[in-house]
This record gives sequence, C-alpha cells and structure tokens, in this order.
Amino acid sequence: MPAGLPPKYVDVARALVTRGAVNVMGVVVDVWGSPRRTNGTSVCLTFTIKDSNLNNGHTWDGLKIRYFKETESLLPPVTQGDVILLREIWVRVINGQPMGVASQDINVPWAIFRSDRDPTAHVAAITGPVPFEPTYAEKSFASSLLEVTPVTFRAATAPKPDFAQSAARSTLTPQRRFALIKDVEDRQFVDLVGEILNIHSSDSEKATLYFTDYTENEKMFYYASDNDDNLDQGREGDEYNYIRRQKKKWEGPSGRMIIQITLWEPHASFVRGNFELNDIVRLKNVRIKGSRVEGGSLEGVIHTNRDNPRGVNAFRVDMKNDPRVQELLSRKAEYWEAHPKQQKRKLDDDAGSKKKANTKKQRVKPPQKKEEGQTSITLVCKDHVNRNAADHHARAISLHNILDNPSHNNISPDGIEYRLPFQNLTYLTTVRAVDYYPHRLEDFAVLQEQRSLAYNRNRDPANARTFFTWEWRFCLLVEDITSSAPGQPRARAKLFVSNLAAQYLLRLDAEDLKKSPGKLNGLRDKLFLLWGNLEEIKSKALEEGKTAPDLSLLTSVPFNCCIKEYGITCNHMRGSNDSYNGEGSRACTDDDCFGWEKRYGLFKTSVS
Repeated sequence: MPAGLPPKYVDVARALVTRGAVNVMGVVVDVWGSPRRTNGTSVCLTFTIKDSNLNNGHTWDGLKIRYFKETESLLPPVTQGDVILLREIWVRVINGQPMGVASQDINVPWAIFRSDRDPTAHVAAITGPVPFEPTYAEKSFASSLLEVTPVTFRAATAPKPDFAQSAARSTLTPQRRFALIKDVEDRQFVDLVGEILNIHSSDSEKATLYFTDYTENEKMFYYASDNDDNLDQGREGDEYNYIRRQKKKWEGPSGRMIIQITLWEPHASFVRGNFELNDIVRLKNVRIKGSRVEGGSLEGVIHTNRDNPRGVNAFRVDMKNDPRVQELLSRKAEYWEAHPKQQKRKLDDDAGSKKKANTKKQRVKPPQKKEEGQTSITLVCKDHVNRNAADHHARAISLHNILDNPSHNNISPDGIEYRLPFQNLTYLTTVRAVDYYPHRLEDFAVLQEQRSLAYNRNRDPANARTFFTWEWRFCLLVEDITSSAPGQPRARAKLFVSNLAAQYLLRLDAEDLKKSPGKLNGLRDKLFLLWGNLEEIKSKALEEGKTAPDLSLLTSVPFNCCIKEYGITCNHMRGSNDSYNGEGSRACTDDDCFGWEKRYGLFKTSVS
C-alpha cells in the first residue's frame, strides 16, 4: 500500500476489523452490477475496495461497500479502477462478513478520482452526495493509489470504444502520462518526478521552477558549469536581453537535463510555501511546449484549474517506497560522483549560504532573558527559502521600521514628494502575539463558496455547479519586542493569515471546527505554542465586557516570523466588515489617496 495515509484515515485491513465509523480510501476492484431498488424507498450500490495486493487476482480480501440513497443520482458513480474515499462510513458484520454500510438517512461523503481523464479538461474529483473539496492529503494519497492500480482494473469495465472518436481525440488531445525529462516532447501533458533546483518569482501571479530528474534531453536549454567551454550560454536576464545582470555561477547539474516550468496560481504559492531547494516533488499535468524564442528549448507550464481554481498539482513523494524516486536518487548520485569538482563547489556555496542565513537569524534572535512563568517556544520562519530568488529576500528589521519604512518615500520627476501607499516587500522580524480575531477559535475556519464550470466543447455555463470548502481565515495582532523610543508604546500591526499561510503555520487543514472538537483541540494546542495563555485571558476579558485582554498576565514569548507587505483596493469607507476586533477599518479617506490600502500578512512561518 502506498505511504502517506491521510490523517484520521485507516487502511482497508484496519477497517475490516473495526466495528463503527471509519474514514477509508481504496481502489474499486469490483462493482456488483448496476444500482438496484430495494424493497423499501432506497436505491443500493454494492462494490469492493482494496488498497494493497491489487495484483493477487481476487477481491475477497477487500472491504465490501453497500451505499444506500433515495435516488441513483446521489450514489457514487464508481467503475472498476476508480479510487474512492468514504468519510464516516459504518463498518458492521452482515452474514458473518464485515461490510461498510452507508445508510439512506445519513450523508456519507464520497469522492471519486480517476486516472483516465482528459488532461486539458482540468476536471476535479467527483464528489457527493453534497459537493465538497477533498483535502491535499486525500488528493495526494488518491494520486499514489492511482499510480499503483493495475491497468487491467481500468480496462475491465471500460465501455466499447468508439474508434472514430478515439482517433479524433488522439490528434487533438495528448494523453497525460508519467515521463522522464529525456522523453518529453512538444504538445504533451505529462507527470514528472524531479528535484527542485531553483524557484524564481517573477510576479505575484506565477513562479518559475527549475526542475531536473537527471536525465538529458537535447531539446532542453544548455546549462554550463563555470569550467565549461559553453559558459557564455548561461541564462541571465530576460530572453530578449533587454535586462542585463551580472552572471552568477550555476550550482545545479550542467548539460541539458533541466526543464524550466512556469507555475500559475495557486500552484506557485503552494510550491513556494511548502517546498525548498533540493526537495523532490511530483508535478501533475505539466504541459510541454516550445519556447517563444525561435529555435528555443522546451519548457513546461502548469495552468490554473478552471473548474477547481484552488486545486494544486504539486505533491510530496514517498522517499522510501516510490521506485521513481529511488531511480532518481541513483541517477543523481552517479552524476555528482562523475563531477566531483562541481559537487565540491556546490557544497561550498551551500555552506556559505547557510552561514549567511544563520548570521541573519542571529541578528533578530529573541532576547534570552524571559519573564517568570514563561516557557520557551520554537517557531520556524523559512526565511532561508527566500535566497532561492533574488527578488524575494526577507530583510531582518524591527516591526517599528517595517511600519515606518523610509523606502516608501518617493519624489516624482516634477520634484513632488509623496509616500507610496504600499510596496510588495517581505521582511523577517521578531514580535509577540497580543490579540487575535475572530474572538472565538471556532470561527478561525470559514465556509467558502466555490463555483466549478464543467466546460464542454462550447464552454456552456449551464454545466456550472457550486460547492463549498472550509478555509482558514484569521488575523493576529502582534507587537514589537522593543519600543521605538524610551517611554513610547511598542509598535503594533495586524497580520492577516490566509488559508495557505495557515496550513503552513499549523500543518492542519481547515474544517468545520464547531462540529470537530478533536480538530479544535489540535488547533488550540498549536496556537498555545504561539501565544501562550492569550486565549484564556482574552476569553476572560470578553466575559467581563472588556475589549482587550490584560497583557500583564500574558505568558507568550517573542518569535521570529516572515511578513509580507501588499496592497488591496481602498474602499474609502469606515466600519467595513474586515475590521479588527470590532473597530472601524483604517480604510483611507484622504483626498490624496492612491486607491490602495496597505496590509501585512504572515507567510512561510510554521510552529515546529
């Protein structure tokens, strides 16, 4: 069975000996005919799932599922070879055999994943009876199950092929498959497994990934080491040479074994926030295309999913059991063994970068002296990831200087002095949490409506469907650890925490916290490491009718974090709904407003 079972899930073997509700995922190895009407008012579908020993030729060692619903449209439309997840399905013994039963009067969520979908359609998992968005862990595990599913399962119940349609599809729609870089060609959709060599952020909507699996393709760009005769071919600046930069040493493997992949949102933010240099990652649905430059090399791109705009196509890999990863590591070891000088230089450069990163952290290290009753915490800010991109360095700076950044002051060509409303900047600072919003932890996750368009050839909006997902959305009020001047109050700022930033901070997926006491307690334990007894004293203050907690009782300690500065459209109104702790918003009402409001957000910071 593939590794990486999602949290709160059990494997099929455990489900077979469980009596009660379980979360389970598996490959559909048998479907017992069509849905049938029972003697009552329901329709029933029976099928069997497995997650291991898929090649042993029998199904008796799987978990049989009977799913009851009032109409056939609410049943999971499974076929042999699908991967299905079932949440809170009840396992009981019927006629001496363990069986998962979904009663008609209980909604047991299901999601179906298939590997034979049109790669240009970007169709999300089929879900029901009420549409929902599977978590990243669920999608990742489903993907790993699909990759080990025997082809015979997928072919066993396939409908009789329409050869005319198949021929037309083969000329218009390339089929997606796993491929090595050495085998990719133009106009393909492929899945790749490889190592991240660099992540470059060119703007807020996309990022460029430099990716290798240590196989060579003559159609790729040539990267040279600094003792190579082709050194001048190193890529710097833009492809039209309008921007010239001082050439840097290329630290990765030389030759034609690196593919440049453009990631559009949300893939760009997800990869930047969850992966680092030298991580091995699986990328799905990569479109291979030729460069815009005449005679240019092959490149890749992962577009935004039109039907599931928040879905990502980057996944972690099983480092121990995935044969593709083991083969990649073997090729990598062989390459660096054959290039010892280049490897030594790379190790020296990496050591120098780490030394600089450690020096930066020491400059913003929290004070060693702690007040009585405080406990130490460890909060990891992934600021060392920022060295991967020249335009994405987090600067070590106090919160006071962040709020009063002199770089925002500017002079126009006419000599008019003005201050920029915001700049797209990132910082590394040290603060402590002194308040938060919403007031209750149960409200830190919100239900977000999503609209999915199942585009047909004419992109008919009539096929639109709406589903809902839970997302993190909360705000921290943080305080500088020192005052800007003696006798002056310490600087404070609101840090907005987006869904992706919260996932990275907490290592938890959002869900309905009002109905998930276990998840709520897990959130509370994580946040206690961040802010100590803040929730306790804030709750007491609210009970007493106070608007703010008594910070003299606060036991939280300072932590270092990464902050990003950005702007949102200014609505020129006070008292907006996104205001902090019930006060009016600070939306600009100045006559000289540029139409933007400055905001700060937490990013690349996690509780370890």
